Amino acid sequence: MKIGIISDIHSNIYAFKACTEYMEKHKCDEYFFLGDYISDTPYTRETMDYLYEFMENHTCYLLRGNREEYMLTQQEARKKKCTEQMWISNSASGNLLYTYGQLVDKDFDFFRNLPITFIYEKAGYPSITCCHGSPASSRELLQLNEDPVKQWLEKIDTDYMICAHTHYPGEMTYKNKHYFNSGSVGISIDDAGYAQCMLLESGVENGTTIWKPQFLKVPYDNQKVAQDMITGGLLSIAPWFVNSNILTILTGIDCSAKMVELAEKLALEDNAQTKWPHIDEKNFEEAAAYYKIPDYRARNNEKEC
Repeated sequence: MKIGIISDIHSNIYAFKACTEYMEKHKCDEYFFLGDYISDTPYTRETMDYLYEFMENHTCYLLRGNREEYMLTQQEARKKKCTEQMWISNSASGNLLYTYGQLVDKDFDFFRNLPITFIYEKAGYPSITCCHGSPASSRELLQLNEDPVKQWLEKIDTDYMICAHTHYPGEMTYKNKHYFNSGSVGISIDDAGYAQCMLLESGVENGTTIWKPQFLKVPYDNQKVAQDMITGGLLSIAPWFVNSNILTILTGIDCSAKMVELAEKLALEDNAQTKWPHIDEKNFEEAAAYYKIPDYRARNNEKEC
């Protein structure tokens, strides 16, 4: 039995297709999709359409990630006309707004019906707990070798747990239980030009059936993705957050979470009433400068001259 594990696509259709083509070539029997299909790169519509097509032709098990939950929450906010919660064109929420604008009713219904965790059970094979963040929350970060992973391994009823969300692939074993993280297909950290994904293959060890992970780095055209982020409108609607993601796409260096945290801190220092997403661009610009994030708008302007 061979299972392809794909997570954190983040609308990156080029990385997504590179992974599925690799997995089809290596004859995966089934596929796990662990959430965060969308946002951060320009190709949300293409990604969702390809995902639906892939699901029709393969045996797939799917989860909802935190990005999909953001979209559902925003839809509710707009239905209720909660203006304070509505995303705007800035570095705090413009990236999400850009993604939201490409979704249709079918997508929202699809996200709504996805679970945040499931237990994979198949006769003759060890069961697996699968989730995006953790079994309790799509936003919980289960970093390798940290205490929360150990605590969850003690809680679950299976000997294997597969998660995503952190964008750091790897494995650890604790009290004879195994934790795997498949990394990120669409915005891989420390692996510029490669999509991270995982093959899970069954084997036998000491007479017992086990799962063996193979962590993959599949090449794709990251230069094309970065250029489309610059010229396709995404960069202009969410300048500094997208600049940070372009930096990660091109170099593998990730400063996004730290930049957002610092921008929020600077905003509070300027005005105690400031609430996300209503954070001034100057705060993001200061935070980006602190972390030495380039402004790729200059590259676009050079091409236009």
